[in-house]
Amino acid sequence: MKAVKRLLAFCFLLSLALGKTYLIPIQGEIDPALAVFVDQALTRAEREGASGVAFLIDTPGGRVDAAIRISDRILQTPLPTLAVVQNAFSAGALIALSCRQMAMLPGSEIGAALPVVALPLQQPQAADQKIISALKGKFRAVAEARGRPVELAEAMVDPQVEIPGLSAKGEPLTLSADKAVELKVADFKAGSLSEALRQAGYSLETERLEPGPRVQVARFLTSSTVAGLLLALGLLLLLLELFTPGFGVMGTLGLAFLALYFAGGWLAGLSGAFELVLFFLGVALLLAEAFLFPGFGIAGALGVGSILASVYFTFGENALMVIAIAVIALGLGLLVVFRFLPRTRPARALVLESTISEHATGDEVEVGAIGVALTDLRPGGVARFGNKRIDVVANRGFLPKGTTLRVVEVRGPTVVVEALEE
Repeated sequence: MKAVKRLLAFCFLLSLALGKTYLIPIQGEIDPALAVFVDQALTRAEREGASGVAFLIDTPGGRVDAAIRISDRILQTPLPTLAVVQNAFSAGALIALSCRQMAMLPGSEIGAALPVVALPLQQPQAADQKIISALKGKFRAVAEARGRPVELAEAMVDPQVEIPGLSAKGEPLTLSADKAVELKVADFKAGSLSEALRQAGYSLETERLEPGPRVQVARFLTSSTVAGLLLALGLLLLLLELFTPGFGVMGTLGLAFLALYFAGGWLAGLSGAFELVLFFLGVALLLAEAFLFPGFGIAGALGVGSILASVYFTFGENALMVIAIAVIALGLGLLVVFRFLPRTRPARALVLESTISEHATGDEVEVGAIGVALTDLRPGGVARFGNKRIDVVANRGFLPKGTTLRVVEVRGPTVVVEALEE
């Protein structure tokens, strides 16, 4: 029996010596596109018979859902895995703990994994206790699977877990390289990557796998700031185009920005046909509310809800940040159009420039009355009925100045008109 164990150990060490060690960098913010890259890289390493995989970890953290996907994939691979840590904060700590071995480089740290919620123009706040509890459970499960100290792993996430001499209550645990090795969170210290591979028994013949252009583009497009700006610019330009006769440059650019927004989600594996249909269903409902059912009612509410749901299903825990950035950017864009560029062509398309001295009210016109549009109706504008000037709303889309109109409905002060067919 001992001879068989020795033979198996010898075969294992021989395979490590003969095969390559694949290097997978975990750098920068952890996001879903990085999770796609790690899955692809591990699949390639498994297919090509790598002797082991070393993860080069230097990250401030990122999205928890992406880190969990990476952690689960590392736990599932049959290949030996080694975390070479420069900095493994927040979500990066979970990835490091998921590897079979962990090496700490000089000056490295691991921990500080308290989940936070960040919004534009605000200080990050600790996440809800339910989220903290769920993530603490994940850290606990990974630590148990790899034989690491469970209490220390939990203390990295939950500031209520106090470790005497290491962390005070109210502060998530962070460990230096020496402390991590001393407390058996990490296996050993190494002065360099090659030394870490040598101490772990890995082959020194390495091949570094880097994210391809698709993953790099996806990581850029799905960052909260870029995604929020793309969403805002797309909606703003389409809004300007819809209130302008014909279809031109603004509409084309708006669709292009929205295409980039959805392309990022698709490349990162975040969205598909469902999210796309949900989004444009929301846009269609808002258009119906604006042009078919003047006012703001069920169609408008469903439209807003549909768009928000599409963003949520695409970005998950980051949806609030994306929506906040989009709302701020859209608001600033409208402010620029209406306030600072009042004489530009897009602004003139939205702002009624006619000066009307006297207006009648809806009470002074009846259903069936015939008049003429004094301004473009987008869908609101001004029309003349006899010698009276009245604010009206077109029931179907844009109507140009000079169109002959007929009143189809009077709801209090709101007069709804349609083009009179000759």
